[in-house]
Amino acid sequence: MKNVAILYAESQFTPWQENINLNTVLNVNKSIPKEFNASIIHMTEPNAALASLLKQFHWVFNMCYGFGRHSQADIAMWLDKNNITHLSSNGIAQYIAQDKVTVEKRLIEVGIDVPQSLESPLNLTHDFYISKPRLGGCHRDIEIVHQSEVTKNWQRWKLEGKIVQPYLLGREFSVAILPTEDGNEMTSLPPLEIIPTPARTVFIAGSSMGKTKRDFFPLLNDIELDNINNAAITAHKTLNLQYMSRVDIRMIGNIPYVLDVNTMPNLHPTQSMFPALLRMHKIGMTNFIARLIRYHEINSTSQASNNQLHSEILMDVFA
Repeated sequence: MKNVAILYAESQFTPWQENINLNTVLNVNKSIPKEFNASIIHMTEPNAALASLLKQFHWVFNMCYGFGRHSQADIAMWLDKNNITHLSSNGIAQYIAQDKVTVEKRLIEVGIDVPQSLESPLNLTHDFYISKPRLGGCHRDIEIVHQSEVTKNWQRWKLEGKIVQPYLLGREFSVAILPTEDGNEMTSLPPLEIIPTPARTVFIAGSSMGKTKRDFFPLLNDIELDNINNAAITAHKTLNLQYMSRVDIRMIGNIPYVLDVNTMPNLHPTQSMFPALLRMHKIGMTNFIARLIRYHEINSTSQASNNQLHSEILMDVFA
């Protein structure tokens, strides 16, 4: 029997206080296929002792969304550098995906529409604009302002390391990306729609700026559905992601605009979108994990060499 580990850190230990607790981990633990012997490992400050422990496992189910000052990309990079096999995207892919400016440029290069960041507060063409940290996530420190307030806030936003984009008025969707049943390639599940309640034009997913609800079977025509799924899959592949992701999209007519790409979707069994999408489309957590394992087994050789190469070209964040 192969020994595997579930690596996690509870919310209070992560930089963005992500919504993760022991219940999330236990739900994954009970879903590990029976042919594996699973152990739950709590993340500590990355060090040689922890690396030595994790190397004893056949693979690690990475549920660590950071620890202390280290982001989830830092943790993935540390796992790569120590040649620890983990079922999450490699560190450099996660670094790239957390940098909204780099993501924007890469997606534009392959023909994916995005809300393009402003270079100056001049020639504003939209009614509303959104400022958000260039790095980070969880809908933290986001501001949405009317066009008339952009200029007066511009210098402060730049000093805070924020980017400024037009706020697109339209329908918002979230798409789960995961391996196919046979593990040979990636696929997308039909999107869920984020609907503001009460109805309004300016909103973000969640409840930080007013309540929203989820529609798991939104009304979409075939063109809209194909465009959303194609944009999500293309974004995932363009950023060289592996195993899973969740792509957030705003639709303007038939055109999908990619807002964000989450490299490690939260797996809280009742509160998070990714597990909810799995349930709604009859994919249990056990089936999902089995897909990740098959994907790993098919791609493990190329991924190991890529992870090591990627880790060597980045600075050592744990020096």
